[in-house]
Amino acid sequence: MSISHKKRSYASNALLYAAFVAGAVVLVNLIGTRLFGRLDLTEKRIYTLSQSSKALVKALPDYMSVKAFISRDLPPEIKRLSRDVRDKLDDYKSSSGGRFRWEAVDPAADKKYEEEAGRCKVNKVQIQKLSNSKFELGAYYLGLCLQYGDKTEAIPQIVSDAGLEYQLSSLIKKMTIKKKKIAFATGHGESDLNQGLQAVKQDLEQEFDVTTINPSSAEIGADVDALVIAGPHQSIDEKGQREIDRFLMTGKGAVILAPGMAAQGAGAHGMESIKMLQGNDHGLDKILEAYGFKIGKDIVIDPQAAAPGVMDVGGNRRALLTLPAFVAAATEKAPGLSVLEGVRGLIFPYASPVDLTGPLAGGNVPAGATVWKLASSSPASYKHSGFALISPEMKFEQGKETLRSYVFGYAYQGTLKSAFVSAPAAAVSAADKAPLSESQKPVRLVVVGNAAFTSDDWTQLARFMPVYAAGAQLLYNAIGWTVEDEALIPLRSKTMDARQLPAVSERKAAVIQWTNILGLPVAFCLFGVLRWRVRRSNRGNQRL
Repeated sequence: MSISHKKRSYASNALLYAAFVAGAVVLVNLIGTRLFGRLDLTEKRIYTLSQSSKALVKALPDYMSVKAFISRDLPPEIKRLSRDVRDKLDDYKSSSGGRFRWEAVDPAADKKYEEEAGRCKVNKVQIQKLSNSKFELGAYYLGLCLQYGDKTEAIPQIVSDAGLEYQLSSLIKKMTIKKKKIAFATGHGESDLNQGLQAVKQDLEQEFDVTTINPSSAEIGADVDALVIAGPHQSIDEKGQREIDRFLMTGKGAVILAPGMAAQGAGAHGMESIKMLQGNDHGLDKILEAYGFKIGKDIVIDPQAAAPGVMDVGGNRRALLTLPAFVAAATEKAPGLSVLEGVRGLIFPYASPVDLTGPLAGGNVPAGATVWKLASSSPASYKHSGFALISPEMKFEQGKETLRSYVFGYAYQGTLKSAFVSAPAAAVSAADKAPLSESQKPVRLVVVGNAAFTSDDWTQLARFMPVYAAGAQLLYNAIGWTVEDEALIPLRSKTMDARQLPAVSERKAAVIQWTNILGLPVAFCLFGVLRWRVRRSNRGNQRL
């Protein structure tokens, strides 16, 4: 074969190979326009649209339009964020079956877009950038306007991709699905969204229709889907108890946070407010024990899991102190329960233990029902009961009881027996509203022997210790679970977290450290030496 013929053969092969490569690239791009996918290696898959968000847009009853106001000349530090926003919107679009539509516009390119952004309350983001060796303050658009029928909602400014999916899905849900109604019990010293639970106010009011009700003086309406009783410090009378029981017998759910002991003010001493720890008669013992739960009239002391907490130290002064009455508890593994979604641990201040009794005594769960533990103290715990003045010097002493772990709360799903009707009601007309002896359908019930862990006084400590934010998270999750509306629960905790290494010995930690420092370079060098020896051996074995 001549050299020229070989050259032509090589050239034709190269051209054919190039044609195959070009064709493959075109084919992959054509497939990519119809099939969408992404490899997400993050622990919580934060770059992948969750199944609940996909189901939400797939079930859209009508078309939803989203206009993304994105400046073209974004600085590099937020240009990546704008790409994430576009990718997220593409995910929603591809999951919606064509009912979710979006477009991106630059308000600086057309005055009408700028006016439209203003009407939708999408504002400019003020960002400091480095330009010509000096810092300058620039204003840019990066926000979304959602339109569904005659409804309009907006995310005015996007400054981080953390929580973006939750913001979008919650607005889509708000605009397209009728809100469920949540009633907070009042009249007995309970907390509600206007006092004591303002940390969850914005999120709850966006997702649910929220109201208040005093069960001792008014009937809980049939339009209420769940009841929240958050820390009553006065006894709920029998009328209120009967109304709560009647509501649960209709098959509706409830979140009951009832401390067996409470820290309460006791007037003033000089310029200092005195607080004391004493028994709390919340008036719910009868109905809770009929359902299978008993809240102790004491608190759990856990020296092994003592956590920092806030305490009044005189006048308006407060201090952060570590006491065994502030118990850090890891949450339990509860398959199938969304209440603990994203909640790895909680801090319970002055928390009472909850035991199973009556129909649930000994862990004997009725057929078709399920009981989950929420959180427990360490095995080195004991109980304190009786009056105590609260001060930085307060001491707790173990009694004669054996050290053991105590449960702080339970979640229950199943039928309930009425606390006030022991036999089935006789046949009566519907107008007579005969009391029910058993719930009409399985009830979802959350019972915790503490309310402080969800209150603003403690959740505001999340600024210093993020674990305190878990109290508000658990309350939000519990409400969503009781009304069987759990779509957004997984999204609230869908953020980028640093993966923690398990605790190891100093020797093992040193081995891991030096393996990371020297292991890769040494392995690379050994690979180079091995490859050099193989190539040298191959050249030595070549024969003409």
